[in-house]
Amino acid sequence: MKSTIGRPRALTDEQVAIILAWHERYVAWKALRAALKTQRQLARELGVSPSTIAHVITCRGQFKQPSPDARSSERERRRRRLTRLRARSLV
Repeated sequence: MKSTIGRPRALTDEQVAIILAWHERYVAWKALRAALKTQRQLARELGVSPSTIAHVITCRGQFKQPSPDARSSERERRRRRLTRLRARSLV
């Protein structure tokens, strides 16, 4: 049995449980983090700058321009739409 002599506890049992749960999540995150690549490593692997990686994350992948693989099909789709609008004299 532990001694009861000393300063009274400042934390309740609930607060101690919260702290221990947080610590478990933190330790799990730290273990996972060691297995993940950094933004810098990912940028180097993809051949772009780290700021490009940060920009993609910030805008959540929503860009005005189509990706290089979809560029030709998107260009064709826009041409067909413009042709239809011109046929109706809307442009």
